[in-house]
Amino acid sequence: MMYVDDVMLVIGVGLLAAALLTVRSIIRLLSASSTLRRQWIGLSALIVFFIVGYVGLVFLWEERALVANELVALILMVAGAFTLVVTRLSFVTTNDVVRIAKLERDAIEDPLTGTYNRRYLDSKLIEEVSRATRLNLPLSAVLIDLDHFKHVNDTYGHDVGDLVLRHVCSLIIASVRPNDTVFRYGGEEFVVIAPNCDIDAAATLGERMRLRIAESVLSLPGGQDLAVTASLGISSLSLTGSSEAMLRAADQALYTAKRGGRNRTCAAPADISETPAA
Repeated sequence: MMYVDDVMLVIGVGLLAAALLTVRSIIRLLSASSTLRRQWIGLSALIVFFIVGYVGLVFLWEERALVANELVALILMVAGAFTLVVTRLSFVTTNDVVRIAKLERDAIEDPLTGTYNRRYLDSKLIEEVSRATRLNLPLSAVLIDLDHFKHVNDTYGHDVGDLVLRHVCSLIIASVRPNDTVFRYGGEEFVVIAPNCDIDAAATLGERMRLRIAESVLSLPGGQDLAVTASLGISSLSLTGSSEAMLRAADQALYTAKRGGRNRTCAAPADISETPAA
């Protein structure tokens, strides 16, 4: 017949096992590369260690000082209950944090390409313009527009058009620097905001993107190969004085590139009239 202390130890093991299942649910919520995930894995190993210890107490206690054993068992059972409550609260909190983070990410992320959307562009520009002005650093914008994209949609369908957008977006991301930010600006338009990058460096960055896009071939599901090109407009905050004027100047430079034959990079002229800072 089991003693009271054994019963409490068994209950403690059950509580720890339930806590372990909760910890594993938390681990599944966290990304594989997360430091927090590794810490939760460490905690799960510690809980397993305690479970083994509890089971060992059930089988290895031989000298029974009943009151003392019941007291120890009670403390261990309460510790198991505490662990379960803490892990359950942690699971609820982690689940809410992950859900809120996903909602926040969805609000600023383009669902097709995974880049930032135009909604986030405004707040990012405020941040970067403030930083560039405060530290007297250059800031540039690169506006990218795919050439004849309507023809791609009309000829191959919108599914292929989506493949092209994702393909080109991956090439843009592969071309930019770590501190640059890529946005989907419109249907087939992208913007790269390049901090600490003057007009000449931005033109070099844009030309690198243009060449990578032009030289890359997308293999379609039907076995066809499709090549696309892009036109790019470059502008710098130092030439315009405000983020709005910088984007307008990049758009004008893009129009010049389109009018000049497409598949080219055009920078805003250095003598562009300055607009007062917003």
